[in-house]
Amino acid sequence: MKRNGHKFRASLAAGLSFCLAFSGITLPIPAATAAASSVVRITESGPGVRKTVNLGLNKAVVIDLPTDAHDILVADPSLADAVTRTSRRIYLFGKTVGQTNIFVFGPRGEEIVSLEVAVERDVAGLEANLRRFIPDADIRVEIVSDNVVLTGTVRTPLDSTKAVDLARAFLKGGEATTRNLTALGNNGDSSIFAEDRQTSQIVNLLTIEGEDQVTLKVTVAEVSRQVLKQLGFNGRVSDGESGLSFRNPANLGDAISVGANALIKGSIGGTTISSYINAMEQAGVMRTLAEPSLTAISGQEAKFYVGGDFRLAGVQEVGTDATSGETTVAREVNDVEYGIRLNFKPVVLGAGRISLAVETEVSEPTYEGSVVTGNSMTSIPGQTFLGIRRREASTSVELPSGGSIVIAGLVQDNIRQAMSGLPAASKIPILGTLFRSKDFQRNETELVIIATPYLVRPVARSALSRPDDNFNPANDFESFFLGRVNRIYGRPEAEPPVGRYHGNVGFIYK
Repeated sequence: MKRNGHKFRASLAAGLSFCLAFSGITLPIPAATAAASSVVRITESGPGVRKTVNLGLNKAVVIDLPTDAHDILVADPSLADAVTRTSRRIYLFGKTVGQTNIFVFGPRGEEIVSLEVAVERDVAGLEANLRRFIPDADIRVEIVSDNVVLTGTVRTPLDSTKAVDLARAFLKGGEATTRNLTALGNNGDSSIFAEDRQTSQIVNLLTIEGEDQVTLKVTVAEVSRQVLKQLGFNGRVSDGESGLSFRNPANLGDAISVGANALIKGSIGGTTISSYINAMEQAGVMRTLAEPSLTAISGQEAKFYVGGDFRLAGVQEVGTDATSGETTVAREVNDVEYGIRLNFKPVVLGAGRISLAVETEVSEPTYEGSVVTGNSMTSIPGQTFLGIRRREASTSVELPSGGSIVIAGLVQDNIRQAMSGLPAASKIPILGTLFRSKDFQRNETELVIIATPYLVRPVARSALSRPDDNFNPANDFESFFLGRVNRIYGRPEAEPPVGRYHGNVGFIYK
């Protein structure tokens, strides 16, 4: 009964296997069979038979021979080692990264096979980590001369950086160390081993699928208000031969000029009394708005500049010509750039995450703090020393596409007030007003710099608008008699824009 039972089970197993094979259904391979890739079976033998074996560092491979082996020769035992347990099975161990060969001979000295062994790092662990931490990428790892080469595709530059970091951790980890013998023990003493780090490189050949492009829009808005007041009296008393004159200094950088605004003159007998009055009140408002926009590929730096060079007056030297005796003037001029500058480098970290390194600058010539030189008593012309007003910001931020952030802001309120006059005389009540000068200046400024990045894609040229679209210059009749410089903006045959708009729409044409 037992034999019949064994035969029945064997027949049932055979029939089931035939049915599964016929239907195309495969059964999972057991673990022992799946691990058979570490066993290399050689079917041919004889002189000239060669076999290439890729051996992982600190890993082993089993070699099955077709005939019995008698002698085994390893060219470089420091790279690989061969151990035999039976006459037809060899165990190879990778000790150091490199290449060597192994010859196997039979009992009568005939050559059975020649093994070309390449000891390389086992990248199976690195590939598993890449699939685990970057599941959306298709990355292949190869070893070339003990260097890791990454090929394939990734979605974002951040995934490419992650792959390189994982490969670097793989090289600097346990796989990168090799045990080297530094001292051999004698008389039973143990040998001393040291670990030397392998210096390997990472070659990043990954391709980024559809590199993202980022448009950065920067808004620089500033409102400034300035109030300036000045009141001073300068006088002179003279009898024609002798006299007394005084002039109060301008306290805040000679806000008006070196001369006077008004003159009051009178005489008492033979004495002439003159009074020069400097009086001024000034108020001004300034609005500055700049909106530069620039587009760049993720990871690439882009630069934008619109402006020019302004010539600022420098050192002035006045001399006399030795030959003619005429007065000579030598001036130095400095060229200073001004305008709108925008430099930025975007890096798309992932969906909805953009890292920005932004540098923005807006500058223009200004009369604020200017100085006027010159003297009406000489023939040397004067100069006006202007200044350059700058607003700069440099920072790194992280924003989503379409999100805005204030990268810089400034609220400033400066008040300056000064008073000067003749000693003693300026202290006299009421009458001392004629002997002193008072200056008052106040500057109020509010500045905001806003940055907004957008993920963009190319569009058809017909979908873009230009500032000169539908611009029609006025004819001679409209220009001379109606005072127009351009016709009505737009054309009747043009299609209306899509959507609903409120307020002023379009480009700047008046």
